Amino acid sequence: MNQLQLNTKLQDGKYVIKKVLGQGGFGITYLAEQTMLGKQFAIKEFFIRDLCARDDSATVYSVTQSDMVDRYRLKFIKEAQIIARFNHPGIVKVFDIFEENGTVYYVMEYVKGESLAEIVKREGHLSEQTALQYIYKVSDALDYIHQSNVNHLDIKPNNIMIRKADNEPILIDFGVSKQYDEKKDQTTTTPPGVSYGYSPLEQYKPGGVSIFSPQADIYALGATLFKLLTGTTPPIASDLLNDGLPPIPNVSPNLRKAIEKAMQPRISERPEKISEFVEILKNTSKNEEQEESIDDETGILGAKTDSERETDSERETDSEGETDGEGEYDSDDKRDYKPLIFILLFVFVILFTIFLIHVNNNDDTTTTEESTHPNESVSDSTGIGFYDQEYSTDSEEEVFDSSHIFSEVEQQPSFPGGQGALLSWLSYNIHYPPVAEENGIQGKVVVSFVVEPDGSISNVAVVRGVDPTLDQETVRVVKSMPKWNPGKQNGQAVRVKYNLPITFELK
Repeated sequence: MNQLQLNTKLQDGKYVIKKVLGQGGFGITYLAEQTMLGKQFAIKEFFIRDLCARDDSATVYSVTQSDMVDRYRLKFIKEAQIIARFNHPGIVKVFDIFEENGTVYYVMEYVKGESLAEIVKREGHLSEQTALQYIYKVSDALDYIHQSNVNHLDIKPNNIMIRKADNEPILIDFGVSKQYDEKKDQTTTTPPGVSYGYSPLEQYKPGGVSIFSPQADIYALGATLFKLLTGTTPPIASDLLNDGLPPIPNVSPNLRKAIEKAMQPRISERPEKISEFVEILKNTSKNEEQEESIDDETGILGAKTDSERETDSERETDSEGETDGEGEYDSDDKRDYKPLIFILLFVFVILFTIFLIHVNNNDDTTTTEESTHPNESVSDSTGIGFYDQEYSTDSEEEVFDSSHIFSEVEQQPSFPGGQGALLSWLSYNIHYPPVAEENGIQGKVVVSFVVEPDGSISNVAVVRGVDPTLDQETVRVVKSMPKWNPGKQNGQAVRVKYNLPITFELK
């Protein structure tokens, strides 16, 4: 049993649990009624899924990694304290915090409505006007918390509630937010977490958001606007770096440029403050209105008037003769470029034919170069770094049997959901061994394994070790991975060797 039973009483009957509103990786949110006031509140309970359990008396306890649970418990309390300090109409309000059942709860306002994610799922993409209306108000709330040196670090449609009573957006879920001191340094070292499609590239790296940077939230806000306008989740940051932003149908070019500006992979190329991003959006809207106004005035958007036709006719007549003053020309001076065009086309055809002959002559002598795969360091701020796969460059055999293990194949094996899903799974399941942490042991462990034709993992071995505790943790987490998408050679699933480096780094 993970969740509290309905009608469970908290604080000696002060609150009664009515239903479960949602559950994430670090907490369960309930709808509760304050019995004396007869008023509804939302209550969030600290409960780490997979690390916590509950006994028959509703008491929460740590199943494993108690040190980590305690560390996150302190962060949960700090989260409540941070929100309680805020006084902004666009930020959820926290009214109380208390300990009970071996865990911690905090009481906040119950926002009756639905999230932007639910609205987009139901209605599809929103109009520019509606989307910008919400973004402007969320921007104001973000600007407010940034003035207190707080980064939200989880801006996305799921965390923006639209209150049914007045259609106002309310920013919720500060579970991965970070408080920074006057020097802009973080006050906690717990990982910020990652929301794929909305988190910037630096949020994947150890210490990537250790210094206060509004640009992280600006990236997520631009990604949220992308979602509202398209109805689709933006690509993850690493894909965006390689492929750029995908098309945004039925959106003005200026607005697309504003989103691209916010979602730049490099921090330095994004707006430095929320207010700067808002100004870009507002200037975009003004420019579009001015362009439309100009088009209306010149008749471009509608049929030409009689006077406009007469003016055009006069211009055509004038162009047949000479004009006075500068720019004087005569129609007899026009040059015929057709012969030159035909000559250029003829030359192009000859050169292209020579090229094809050269390619055909070299088909038998073509050599295949070994492909290289960049190893880009990506990790979370727990101090455990995860890297892209390293491929061996051993030559592959064209003839193979079921027992052969390939080092390089036409289609490499992949974790279900892709590289981003692999990083997420590792960040959630791997833990820094307490003994290694206490003794300051760190380094990169390289582990190899074989992805079998059915996707299962076998032959797990440490290629380069650092310390027995770190080596054992690496092997443990690799062996517990779910089945992969197998590698293929000539369209057939085969056994493929895969190397994965994991860096343990203390902060």
